[in-house]
Amino acid sequence: MRKKKQTSIDRRILRVECLRIMPEYCAMLLPEKMYENFEFRIAFIHQGVVAHIETIGTPEELGAHDTTKNIAIPRLSCFVVLVTQVVLHRINRLPALFKRAVWETIDNIVDENAEIPEILLVVINDCLERAIGEINYSQLKNKTVLNRLWKSIKSAYGEKYAPSDIEIFDNFYESEEDLDDAE
Repeated sequence: MRKKKQTSIDRRILRVECLRIMPEYCAMLLPEKMYENFEFRIAFIHQGVVAHIETIGTPEELGAHDTTKNIAIPRLSCFVVLVTQVVLHRINRLPALFKRAVWETIDNIVDENAEIPEILLVVINDCLERAIGEINYSQLKNKTVLNRLWKSIKSAYGEKYAPSDIEIFDNFYESEEDLDDAE
C-alpha cells in the first residue's frame, strides 16, 4: 500500500501568516533582511482570504467556534494558510491570459497605488469560494496535522524568532478586547 504524499506548503505563505499572527514586538525583532523576499502577490491573496473569512465567518466544519482559543486560533490560522495555498494554485491553473492578467493587475496595484478592478475581485473570489470547498476539514481536526502545520507557521522565519503560543494568544485576546472597547 502506498503512503500518501505529504503536501508541502509554500514558505512564503507561512511567512505572511506568521507576520499576521505574530505580536508586533516579536515582528520588530526580525532582522530587516528577512523582509527582502516578501512577496506582495502572496500577501495580497492572503489578505483577501483573511478578509473573506472575516466577512463570511469561520466555516462550521472547521470546528473552531465552540472550542477554546488555544485550539481555535491555530485551527483558523492553518485554515487560512491552506485556503491561500489552494487559491494560489487555482489562479496559476487559470488559462494563460487570465493568469497573466491577474498577476499583472496585482503588480500594477502595488506599483501605481491603483484601485482594485472589480473583475479581479470576481476572479479571485471565485477561486476563493472553490478553494474553501476543497479543504479537508477533518485533517485540520487531526491533532498531529494541526500541530505540525501550526509549528511551521510560527517558525516560518526560523525557530529562533518563533513566538510562543502564549504570546500569540495573549496578543489575540488584547486585539479582541480592543475591538470590544471600540464598540
